Amino acid sequence: KGLSKAIDSRFASTATRKPTVSQGNPFQIEVGLVFGGDLQAEGPIEILRFTNRVPLMYQQGGCLLTKALESVDWKRYGLDHPGGRGLPKGPAAVLIHLASTNVQFTSEAKEAVADNEEVFEEVRRAMLEVGRGLRNHLKKSSQRKKAQEKFDLINIILPEISRKTSQLLGREEPDLAPVITRIMNAVFLEDEIGWDKHSNQAVCSLTIYNYTARARAYTILAKWPEGEGVAIAENPRGGRKETTGLWAWRLDTLDPGQSAEIRFTVSGLSKGDWTDAEIFFRGNGDIIGATKIDEKLLDEMRKMEALALAEAEYAAATMNESIQRLVERTPVLETSGESLVVSSDESVVEPSNESQRMINNPEDLRQWTPAEEVNE
Repeated sequence: KGLSKAIDSRFASTATRKPTVSQGNPFQIEVGLVFGGDLQAEGPIEILRFTNRVPLMYQQGGCLLTKALESVDWKRYGLDHPGGRGLPKGPAAVLIHLASTNVQFTSEAKEAVADNEEVFEEVRRAMLEVGRGLRNHLKKSSQRKKAQEKFDLINIILPEISRKTSQLLGREEPDLAPVITRIMNAVFLEDEIGWDKHSNQAVCSLTIYNYTARARAYTILAKWPEGEGVAIAENPRGGRKETTGLWAWRLDTLDPGQSAEIRFTVSGLSKGDWTDAEIFFRGNGDIIGATKIDEKLLDEMRKMEALALAEAEYAAATMNESIQRLVERTPVLETSGESLVVSSDESVVEPSNESQRMINNPEDLRQWTPAEEVNE
């Protein structure tokens, strides 16, 4: 969010890796990528390196964070990367943050991060994650641009042809909607994420247009930032949860020339936390603006979620059993007057008369204790 505010851009993607340990030192990687806007399209992308929120200003080429970025084939994700070496080119900026209790630098000047295999892999995986977000964004943008150009062209040319022809023949202009539908022969999806300042909630709106000659049926799936304290607040169409962070809605019938809207709000976020929607679909025929869901990948995600839940339940059950066994083995002590009674019918050894007398008269201990110990 801060990166997108500081740099004027059209798209922002972020990734936060889970904390891990290297050589006994815990660390965590955060990566953000912004694309478009006022960023320069010519020349290498801009890199912002940070360690524990402190910027690294020098020795960029010798820094581990830069090397991890250069190891990714950015051509796959929509950036110009000649030869697959060095920094990619394009209107983009990347922020890399390494948080650790013990950052290893190349020198005492603390200008570049030293080589470390575990840190390198974590940074690279975060780069791949934001790269996938950029690739999906560019793919949807390209599809929408081509479809919009075709749609605009048809809506400009056909009405003119219809008007001129009707004037020549002396007839009324026909309804062009069925004709446009047959020419376009595609289903479009437009998504928009906004912010409701009154409810302090993120608002996601999905609109599906059927420009085909027959009715369609789809299941639309939207990826949303589910997490602790973050939940779907308003959801008029209902739907169901597919897995963590993925919600699905069923559209049984979408007639030719018609459109349908899916709208839901998400609470627990701050303005700017969620800026780009990732939309998937099930059904026959492609949807421009959405990606066909990978069912195998979805099944793997469900299995991993179920496994994590089972492990958590097993750990909780094991802890409860351990506590119960400990309680059963521990006798409950109750007081009755001046005596001590054990509820499990076990007797407590009472002190002897001689011991009780010494406790009541500490001075009598001196005759039993050597002089040097008394002095101590």
